[in-house]
Amino acid sequence: MKASFMINTIDMQEFPQQELAFIFRQGALLRLPHLESRMFYADEQVKYFEKKYATTLTKLKTQGLPDNANYEMHEDLIEWEYWNDVWCKTRVTVGKIFRTYVGVQWL
Repeated sequence: MKASFMINTIDMQEFPQQELAFIFRQGALLRLPHLESRMFYADEQVKYFEKKYATTLTKLKTQGLPDNANYEMHEDLIEWEYWNDVWCKTRVTVGKIFRTYVGVQWL
């Protein structure tokens, strides 16, 4: 027998403001360890590429790829940009959670 599940959309106006605030706070705090882990992993990846190419992504984008850049460097640049973007966006989100729900300034 196959069970069927129905997901109903909750009208946010049905909840008291205090209950909504509690729900958001709890959700943010439960999500925080995952976000921190993702941010630190992204930071490790960015540092890996900085060490590998002895430069920062900002400098590389400003100066452009060297004339002798090979296929691997082009592929690394795409991945490097991805992890840098993940780090930047996740850092902002983690900072907002800390300021809003933990009550401390973070980075």
